[in-house]
Amino acid sequence: MEIRRIQKTGASTMTVSLPKDWVDQQGLKPGDAVSMIPLPDGTISVDPKTDRKRETAKRTIWIEPDEPEEHVTRMIIGAYLAGYNIIEIRSKVRLDPETKHAVKDISKMVIGPEVIEETATSLVLHDLSDPVELPQEKCVRRMHLIISSMHRDVMDALQPLDVDMAQDVVERDADVDRLYWMAVKQYNLIMSDRRLSEKIGVDIFSGMNLMLVARGIERIGDHAEKIAKNIVLAGEQGIKIEKVDELRKISAAALGVLDRSIESFFLKNIKSANDAIDAGEQVVKRCEDLSAEARTKHTPSAIIYTSILDSIVRLTGYANDVAEIAINSAMRESEK
Repeated sequence: MEIRRIQKTGASTMTVSLPKDWVDQQGLKPGDAVSMIPLPDGTISVDPKTDRKRETAKRTIWIEPDEPEEHVTRMIIGAYLAGYNIIEIRSKVRLDPETKHAVKDISKMVIGPEVIEETATSLVLHDLSDPVELPQEKCVRRMHLIISSMHRDVMDALQPLDVDMAQDVVERDADVDRLYWMAVKQYNLIMSDRRLSEKIGVDIFSGMNLMLVARGIERIGDHAEKIAKNIVLAGEQGIKIEKVDELRKISAAALGVLDRSIESFFLKNIKSANDAIDAGEQVVKRCEDLSAEARTKHTPSAIIYTSILDSIVRLTGYANDVAEIAINSAMRESEK
């Protein structure tokens, strides 16, 4: 770290000199322009590139001839989340068809990457997504809409038992996952590129909170999928699900908690967030009472019923987590 003194060069102009070694490394000369970015922590970032665009970040993944497809998928998603926009998959031998299919399926699992080059021993994915076009807030709001629709549809599918609708809910969970991974990637990009943070108007703290909210919503989507799979199972085995009206009522209450929590987060409303948590605790208590009563039975219907109640409890728990994040975020804003 170098300490530089501020000098007054005019009636009101303050100047500070730049370290010579840094100037030389950047190839700057007198008359060149640099961009200066005030940051929330009180510091200033000096960027020698005033028209900087997102730089190409490339990651090469070498895979073994017998590498399981799941391993390949995990490594590619890991590189995607880390912010690499060029991901090259290479092997010393010919890639088998299964591995190539696994790589190409990535474009269906996440937003952005497309296969742009293919040889016998390699595949290249290019992430075409623009962080500015699909920021974290938009991802979170879209996720909220999707999972709310999923939970309402899955409750409608309980009676009369609608296996097709339930299967549609299962498939929609993939859309939630894609948006969640996008939100995580956005956070990692914000962490590594302060200019991007300024451009989309999200600081590191806000980006972290948005990612945490997205994680909670993604888990809620998983439980909509779990309920839907229970409905499919009930349809296949001819099981009638009991107390459907009660399940619908308690599910609607849980979704109300989630809606209030999300609204509290974006409005930074502490009172509304606390109200959501209080309401959530009542929903959980009601679910626990119903579940305890159902567990005295050992029928297939009772087992599915208690499983659905458990998913509603989890939904409410994640909604309360969002409300707590809303309070934390609002408290930080009130200090500014």
